[in-house]
Amino acid sequence: MQKTIFHFVMIKPSHYDDDGYVIQFIRSAMPSNTLATIFGLAEDCRTRKVLGDDVEIKFAAIDETNKRVPVDKIIRQIKKDGGHGLVGLIGVQSNQYPRALDLARKFRAAGVQVCIGGFHVSGSLAMLPGMMPELQEALDMGVSLFAGEAEGRLEMVLKDAFRSELKPVYNYMNDLPSLENAPKPFLDIGAVKRTGGAQASFDAGRGCPYLCSFCTIINVQGRKSRHRTAKDVEDIVRANIEQGIKRFFVTDDNFARNSH
Repeated sequence: MQKTIFHFVMIKPSHYDDDGYVIQFIRSAMPSNTLATIFGLAEDCRTRKVLGDDVEIKFAAIDETNKRVPVDKIIRQIKKDGGHGLVGLIGVQSNQYPRALDLARKFRAAGVQVCIGGFHVSGSLAMLPGMMPELQEALDMGVSLFAGEAEGRLEMVLKDAFRSELKPVYNYMNDLPSLENAPKPFLDIGAVKRTGGAQASFDAGRGCPYLCSFCTIINVQGRKSRHRTAKDVEDIVRANIEQGIKRFFVTDDNFARNSH
């Protein structure tokens, strides 16, 4: 029996320059950590067949800072394969949000489901009263908003999208997940080679106990330090070495304060 196809397209949007052009490079500085995280979670969902044995999950990861987003091609492919799909605009920071909205508008005009997540959505919902106008604009287009972190939650979003029942807002800011034994961040070698140093990027820990007024980390990723285990880090390194990547850019919200 032929399987139903569900497309999950992950896009890390770029941003506009002062003249309104999308900023892009032949090779960007380094891989997007958020893109690697969501890609790893998506691979885990595909491996576990969260949409059922009769559904094939196909996904793609695009970093717009080093690759054009073929909007029309993505739309055609989703419709050709039955119309089941979701475009995730991920890791969207405040300066990238206008570009994310413009991309979302094109996909929504074609009837493709869209969800936006990242620091702008999470930070706005965590720190500001009510729904900000630019977030409401997305909701008015039928775009879903995701606040918080996707570990343990991406499966739910994909299931809702498969049923065409995306919620307007997924807000997990008050329920940040543990990183221990979470699916590993990962990008395939093709995506990594589009960056300048051919290095992988992953976060070893999130959250910080301090209250620095200039930092939004504590409002988005919390004041409790959460970390990957040594085994988690080993698995990330080994997976990348298998595809020839031996250099790593490691982030941590407060590495020095992590007693583990």
